[in-house]
Amino acid sequence: MRQTTLQISQHTQNTAIELCEAVRTVSSFSAVIVLLQTEDGANLQPAGWLLGGGVPGEAELTEAAAGDGPGARALALAVTLVYSEDDNPEAELPLWATARGFTTGIVIPLLKHGRPFGAVYALRRDLQPPSATEINLTELAVVHGGRTLPVLAKNDLADDGEAEEMAGFSPAVYESVRDLTPLRFDGLQIDPVREQVRLGDVDVSLSRTEFLMLYTLGRQPNEIVPHHVLLEICWPDDFPALSAVDATVYRLRKKLSLGASNAGKQRVKTVRGKGYMLSAGI
Repeated sequence: MRQTTLQISQHTQNTAIELCEAVRTVSSFSAVIVLLQTEDGANLQPAGWLLGGGVPGEAELTEAAAGDGPGARALALAVTLVYSEDDNPEAELPLWATARGFTTGIVIPLLKHGRPFGAVYALRRDLQPPSATEINLTELAVVHGGRTLPVLAKNDLADDGEAEEMAGFSPAVYESVRDLTPLRFDGLQIDPVREQVRLGDVDVSLSRTEFLMLYTLGRQPNEIVPHHVLLEICWPDDFPALSAVDATVYRLRKKLSLGASNAGKQRVKTVRGKGYMLSAGI
């Protein structure tokens, strides 16, 4: 039987705590917890936290990676989830959080090479929903702070078939929105079977949600796709905040801008008050 408890080095713990401090610096969240996926992929367990008084134990913070807890859902969807009564009254924070008076928070996946390997809770004790700016700043802090955290789960050692299964690959999910036809524009290739994107001669690594959003926009090039359509297609089984679309577009643009020369710049355009569109003729 494989060990499922994290063996946290002092360096990893220090890095996790530095990430927590960075989140508290750029936001109004008073509590931050970093969870990493265990080596066997079964659980999310705490690597470091800043909570103040009434610190819960490791067992209380641990979540099943395949469960329905917020950390597990952020891990599976590879998208930031918002928890507040105004944004999503049906969403619930874990019992350990509500028992300590936390009422509002966001849960951000930790990603490396487009694959999630953990999650970060950012919480506070008020009912004011976080703004899009605060969410974006917190996500940036997590992205930068998580770069030196280790990936303990062995997902990256899987063969191609296992990797597709771990990423949630299922063509049936897309049948209502795409027919698995590759898309090709000027300098941009989108392969929905392998979920690969190539910009010029550079491969662009995207999360599953980012890929699905790009493909959805690419199915209707130079046409506006409304926010609510992107929400329904990219998060069919969850209830993220409207700001999740903006945050995903932000990450998508950033990754595309790293492509060859200027081919990725200004690909995804904002149509204020209406939605987004993919420009196919740059």
